[in-house]
Amino acid sequence: MKKILIVIFFLLISTCCVDPINLKYRPSDRINNILVTKVIDGDTIEILIEGKIEKVRLVGIDTPEPYSKNNESKWYNLPDKHLREWGVNAFNYTNERLYNKEVNISYDTIQGQKDQFGRTLAYIHIDNSNFNLELVKNGFARVYTEKKSDYYIILVKAETYARINKVGLWNYPHQNN
Repeated sequence: MKKILIVIFFLLISTCCVDPINLKYRPSDRINNILVTKVIDGDTIEILIEGKIEKVRLVGIDTPEPYSKNNESKWYNLPDKHLREWGVNAFNYTNERLYNKEVNISYDTIQGQKDQFGRTLAYIHIDNSNFNLELVKNGFARVYTEKKSDYYIILVKAETYARINKVGLWNYPHQNN
């Protein structure tokens, strides 16, 4: 518990110069009016772009897997059963917000446009909000810590807020944040 508080304190101090969590993020290089044709899970969708269907992985974040085993250590030892329930919740939330809607996308300059599986890596923007950040702030996702991203610090700040306030999946009775 003491180590976690030290990490949180360090993150808060190191991000004091960063603007407050801002869901009105507007990158300069966007592709506008892209139709979401399918939601695969909380952090993976399909879009129609230039007449082709493309699989998109939301960059910088990770939602729990709804139907396969989660790596509990990446989720601060939350139990798999709890994570799977929140994987379904994340899918439902993403589906409600994005399915059959027009969105804007932008790419991460650190991770690039494609992952090792050939999926497009993108930030999704809807209603002038960064949806990737929205998922983290509302407790449906964690920060993808395996690789940094352009908005890593802002995402960490949002996750810290959600964990401290026990928002969404972080509201688990036996968890030490």
